[in-house]
Amino acid sequence: MNLSKTIRSFFATVIVGIEVDNKSCIIASKFYKNGKNIDTQTKEFKTIPGELPAQAVRYVKKIRTKNPFTYISTLSSSIIQGAIHNEKEVEFEKYGINPNEIVQKNQNSWLVYVSKDGIAETKKRFLKLGADFIISPFMVLYYLSKNIFQDSCKLYILFQRSNITMIVTNKNEGVLFGGYYVLDSEIDSELKVVENTYNFDDEDDLSSGIQDELSDVDGIDFSHDGSDEELIEVLKGDDSDFDSSDESSGEDNSGDDLNDYARVTTASKFIQTALNEFYNNELYKSEFINDIVVFNPHNIEEETLKQIENITMLEVRIEECNISEVLANLGYESYKYFDEKGQV
Repeated sequence: MNLSKTIRSFFATVIVGIEVDNKSCIIASKFYKNGKNIDTQTKEFKTIPGELPAQAVRYVKKIRTKNPFTYISTLSSSIIQGAIHNEKEVEFEKYGINPNEIVQKNQNSWLVYVSKDGIAETKKRFLKLGADFIISPFMVLYYLSKNIFQDSCKLYILFQRSNITMIVTNKNEGVLFGGYYVLDSEIDSELKVVENTYNFDDEDDLSSGIQDELSDVDGIDFSHDGSDEELIEVLKGDDSDFDSSDESSGEDNSGDDLNDYARVTTASKFIQTALNEFYNNELYKSEFINDIVVFNPHNIEEETLKQIENITMLEVRIEECNISEVLANLGYESYKYFDEKGQV
């Protein structure tokens, strides 16, 4: 008898969306029962670029102790990823893509892809928790923008402090162009050294402390294909309330990052480069872009983001968003897909 299947109906399915950006790790946990979202919890922790903080690891493990059917959904941050308006593998070479080195997902006349090495890198970063669903930032941006698509051609930007993701879309045509640019290098120097990287000297001590704490975290490996005995041990786990000392309360760091202006200036140059590529490269079905929509998940000052207008000469519209919640939503869609196939 598979005890996991027998008791599954008694527990909620939890999808934990985790976004790790320049100075923050934001977690949105969505609880589902009978196909309905019954609760959403959001927490924010301080971190250093690209690192999963120890407090966040403990927080998610406590959720998993009470809810054994918990799955992690996070962003791919590979420098080798993109979105193209083409699904024919025989033409991938035109875009500099080797189909043997990527994982792709088709989306009605366009697709997103990420390198296999990039997926392995993300899984390594989440080794303490596991990464069940690795979501393309292009899918996050498409999810955010699809409800405001118009007949005119627009450039949509997901502006994180570590990187920016861009797509050009036109209603009913999907993604015509995609670009991903690293602003704050989180990639090992052996893979690529990113120019215009911004470093924060005051994070050195924080980095050392968090790394030491992370190495001391112990926990059960709550893999989804474990034995019945392992599952029983999970259910007998600590049922006490979360220890608030393990959590780092979310604080507004918008005033702490004095480099936002420099980041937006650098991003504006990347945006102009992307626009030139879209207009001048015959690979793309270029149309005139009317304006730009910027999704701003980390509350960068609107006046700062408006610098983009000065370089592109296009009107910029700012929209708020929560990436971790979108990751949880997209993770749940992936969960349902694999559940129907009996693979979760």
